[in-house]
Amino acid sequence: MFEVASQIIICLILAALIGGIIGYLMGKSGCAKQSNCNKGTEGSHELHIDQQNKEVNESSAKEVGAQPTLLKEAREGKKDDLQRIKGVGNILEELLNKTGIYHFDQIANLSSEEITWLDNSMSFPGRIKRENWVAQAKNLAAGIESK
Repeated sequence: MFEVASQIIICLILAALIGGIIGYLMGKSGCAKQSNCNKGTEGSHELHIDQQNKEVNESSAKEVGAQPTLLKEAREGKKDDLQRIKGVGNILEELLNKTGIYHFDQIANLSSEEITWLDNSMSFPGRIKRENWVAQAKNLAAGIESK
């Protein structure tokens, strides 16, 4: 009787161990397919906004920037093709749309503080200025094709 009970306990421990390993591996592979897993801030495309701590000292406010005017959806249900801006591909267009930017005029009217906010919240520092998105968006908003 004792021998059967010990074999059952050993089998249960092995089953729990194997189940834990399989669960860990499945969770890890599922996380690799999602862009919003908690892997830290590096490579993450989540917005990093502290809604509860509204008091920010001036030095950190300059680093974080000011949130631009964001939309919940495209005006009249028609978004601009942001990929016409050189440097914006499928992924960045999706990120901009998820953030609340759908139109050229939104990018064209970004202040330097708002650019800093976008850089920090979307994890692509310096890209907006480096690729001159604002000037390109102004031309596209005015109907002038970028060169």
